[in-house]
Amino acid sequence: MTDVNNFRPWPKIPRFNREFVITEKLNGTNSQVAIKRMAEDEDPAGYLNSHGFNVVAKDDGLYVLRAGSRKRWIAPNGQKLDGTVPLDNFGFAAWVAENANALANLGEGTHFGEWYGRGIQHGYGMTGRKWALFNTTRWGTTGQGLPDGSPAELTVVPELARVRGHLLNEAIRDSLRLLRTLGSVAEPGATAEGIVIYSVETNQCYKALLENDDLPKGLVV
Repeated sequence: MTDVNNFRPWPKIPRFNREFVITEKLNGTNSQVAIKRMAEDEDPAGYLNSHGFNVVAKDDGLYVLRAGSRKRWIAPNGQKLDGTVPLDNFGFAAWVAENANALANLGEGTHFGEWYGRGIQHGYGMTGRKWALFNTTRWGTTGQGLPDGSPAELTVVPELARVRGHLLNEAIRDSLRLLRTLGSVAEPGATAEGIVIYSVETNQCYKALLENDDLPKGLVV
């Protein structure tokens, strides 16, 4: 229904001829780690006595870390909020707890990535699991910007192209052709799933799959 009392402005239109980043889409599970530096007068006991929080001491103070999936906070399987339902997501929260001291070096903020490997979706024929951060602008196209002493399982998604809008279609075709021909860049020898196209201007991601790209996820078998 049209509302004639509240004015609705037309949104600002972003420019298409801005930077786009194309990365390999990994077939795992979306995960995040939220990191906060605690205030000097903040009591860590509230976190230490709660499920799913990790508190570590660094040279500049105490940091609290919390793991999440795409939709919810998670905790290691041994920690259950209602006594029946395990809250972890393929062991990601347990991995964060094990590596909290090193992961705190990523700094304050929410860090998003893909937790992938053995037993998760495609699996890539791996015997272990990795966490690939999405932000190649911050962490480098091959993870060269990751903090020293980072866990061996911490990496970044492979960056395939970085172009302006007028070259985007060609870059998408070339990236898909590369993955279709050579397979996964992240895990050589494995089949690739597709690409993610990130618009720096709008902070929006799009995906294009090598197979069944025209089908809703629920219809793919």
